[in-house]
Amino acid sequence: MSNDNNENKNKIRRKKVSSSTNKSSSPTPSNKDRYKSSKNKDKFKFLRVAGIVFLVLLVVGAAAGTGLIFASLKNVEPVTKALLDEKTYQTTQIRYATGSLLSNAPSINKKDPVRLEQINDNLKKAVVAIEDERFYEHSGVDIKGLLRSVVRTLAGTKQGGSTVPMQVSKMLLTSKEQSIPRKIKDIYYAYEMSKTLTKDEILEVYLNNFFVGKGLAGAEAGAHGYFDTTAKELTLAQSALLAGSTKNPSRYSAYMTAKLEGIETKEDVENRLLFFINTPDDSLDDPTAIELEMVEKLNAWGLIPSQDTYKQLRSGTMVVRKAVNNPEAKKRQEVVLNKMLEVGSITQQEHDAAVAEKLEIKLPKSKDKVSSSVEDLIEYDVIDALIEQGNTRDEAYNMFYNGGLIIDTTIDPKMQDTLEKEYENNNNFPGNDSGSGSDGIAQPQSSMVILDYRTGEIKALVGGRHITGRKTLNRATTAQQPGSTIKPLSVYTPAIDTLKITQSNALSDAKGGYKFRENNKWNPNTTTAGKGTMSLRKALAYSSNTIAIKTSEMLGSSYEECIDIMMDYLKNFGISTLVDSKTADAGNNDRRFPALTLGGMTKGISPLEMASAYGTLANGGVYIEPTIFTTITSYDGQLIVKNIPEEHKVVDPEVAYVITDMLASVVTEGTGRSAAIPGGMPVAGKTGTTNKALDVWFVGYTPYYVGATYIGDDAGRKNPNTGNFIARRSIPGGSGTAARLWSKVMRQVHENLRRIEFKQPDNIYFTKINLIDGGRSSSGSNAAFIKGTAPSRYTSHPSTQPKPEETPTPPDNGGETTPTPPNNGGGGTTPTPPQNTVE
Repeated sequence: MSNDNNENKNKIRRKKVSSSTNKSSSPTPSNKDRYKSSKNKDKFKFLRVAGIVFLVLLVVGAAAGTGLIFASLKNVEPVTKALLDEKTYQTTQIRYATGSLLSNAPSINKKDPVRLEQINDNLKKAVVAIEDERFYEHSGVDIKGLLRSVVRTLAGTKQGGSTVPMQVSKMLLTSKEQSIPRKIKDIYYAYEMSKTLTKDEILEVYLNNFFVGKGLAGAEAGAHGYFDTTAKELTLAQSALLAGSTKNPSRYSAYMTAKLEGIETKEDVENRLLFFINTPDDSLDDPTAIELEMVEKLNAWGLIPSQDTYKQLRSGTMVVRKAVNNPEAKKRQEVVLNKMLEVGSITQQEHDAAVAEKLEIKLPKSKDKVSSSVEDLIEYDVIDALIEQGNTRDEAYNMFYNGGLIIDTTIDPKMQDTLEKEYENNNNFPGNDSGSGSDGIAQPQSSMVILDYRTGEIKALVGGRHITGRKTLNRATTAQQPGSTIKPLSVYTPAIDTLKITQSNALSDAKGGYKFRENNKWNPNTTTAGKGTMSLRKALAYSSNTIAIKTSEMLGSSYEECIDIMMDYLKNFGISTLVDSKTADAGNNDRRFPALTLGGMTKGISPLEMASAYGTLANGGVYIEPTIFTTITSYDGQLIVKNIPEEHKVVDPEVAYVITDMLASVVTEGTGRSAAIPGGMPVAGKTGTTNKALDVWFVGYTPYYVGATYIGDDAGRKNPNTGNFIARRSIPGGSGTAARLWSKVMRQVHENLRRIEFKQPDNIYFTKINLIDGGRSSSGSNAAFIKGTAPSRYTSHPSTQPKPEETPTPPDNGGETTPTPPNNGGGGTTPTPPQNTVE
């Protein structure tokens, strides 16, 4: 039949053609007519081709779209009330390196799910009006809203089309990623959700999870965090503000933070104060004189939560801000109220009253349990890592508190337990005072860090004794005056790295006689015998100040060149707290020999950075950035962050090994004998003591781990009863106290580890030298040298050991002291270092 039809069609075409050609009486078409005919034929041809192309694209697009849909939905899971409840109640887990639970995320800002009947109707109405006005009419997806969103998006106006069920999907089942596959999943889950849950159940899940800024998620947390009330007691004005903030929580959160102006009354700031740790990595400005004056007022008004917080505020390691109403939040609140009026959720009278209501920010008092310095440091580092992934700070906090994350840390539970137990033992801290000056803070304070220097992993950390709250001062990450622990990093490593200076070089131990005019003017006191000569090996072992300075003068041809070299090495060792300015005055600058050779620095060095710097020497000269977590994963196992520490070479393995050999002599021959580990485990390290033993250190390492121990009274403390500043005390036993604590902890850490030696590079050999003149000696001290640098001369001294009157046996306090900036009344670690002598 089809053939017949085709035949008939052909006949008709032929007939028409024949009829037209046989009309000889018809006029001949003009050129214009022929052009029009040709043009019409071309137009129809174009339309036919366009139609075919459109159909092809439609088919291909449908096929591609179908493939995209199938690909997007291949891993979906059934949506049930139980599943959504499980994800709503997710808790972030912080795990030890062994996989066991270290802790959960702190409760501050944590979402607190409640039943729908415990949420004020005003908030329910506000959310439905502004987010999904046809919520009770559609089956998960609002087709009208979605089409309107597409049209407005194509027109260049951003318009959301997500319904409440779709947003529940984005919050709990998919992600915030802007992609077509995610949108497809959200649509699917919204439909499925509407099949298995009632409208009230869906709304309850939404209201328990929606994000309102400042790390707050859910109606109850938002009500508590902004207004110190419950979700049931929210007013219409408060409800509209919370509902509006979810569009852009960072922009529309209820409050902003502002500096104190000095004119505030107690009523102005009560229940509005926020306290932030102030670290070099934060964008917070240092406190001004006005702010420091306000700290005194706040303390007198009883608005500072603890004396530890007060001390940090005075020292500048913490700053205080006030919460002030956010004008953008108010504008957005009025948009919500207008929408509620438009859809009939509220009356005109209710609308006007809510617009006129004054919103009072009232921050809740923290009820968090005391946490360890480890937990606080993990929180800081994880938040920073999430921000680096592209999240805002608010989003990062929300993920940490409410995201059900799994954070795998580097902390070894046995090492951490050992460290914490020793820090609970007051006998390890001579001169212990549980609350010196009635401020309630145990003194002396202390911190210790243990690292696996081969990976940079922090295995154990304590940031203070008898911690009394959350986010207290972490002394493990706070810069302290380093004393002589700086010498191996800034002086002796650069010296050995020249390949011209060795540990057999002998220099005069006498006071004075420096190469540079500036150092002769400074002319610090000696810390050893102060006469005769001494090899560099012995000078480091006994911590000679004079020889450290004279060695550093050999690094360059000018004072400034030597400064530059020492600065460069310290920076390569990961020291971030150097104050390096060629224009600043000496009191606020570390471009000085007293700072770089003896440790009288403007700010100091933290125990954590000191441990990683010494770990560089233990690791063959390769610096690895310290890390406290390895991975962050979602509750369902998806990797969010893999922590890969930065690393770089500082010196060759041979140079690092010679310094290690010299530091081993500190423990076997010099000031660090108290740090020895029973059983013969090799130890290399250095003591450090500032003037009057106000700050004492031992930083050392074994073939397994590196540890840094610091002990000292906190600076800048004020007696709350008298208002007088409390003088810092000397640490009984000096650096020997720090060395003994280090040894006590590390002997337990190494208890079941096999005794091994430090790894020796091929280009190293040993020869015995006399410790006085550095010459070869058959009965001298066995010392390491890089091939081609060993001494060729022989000693003229009959014995390798010094006579008692020449160099006395170092006392337990380390035998060395270096300038410490005096207490400047406000405390902190940034006063002007002295320019004269040391004791």
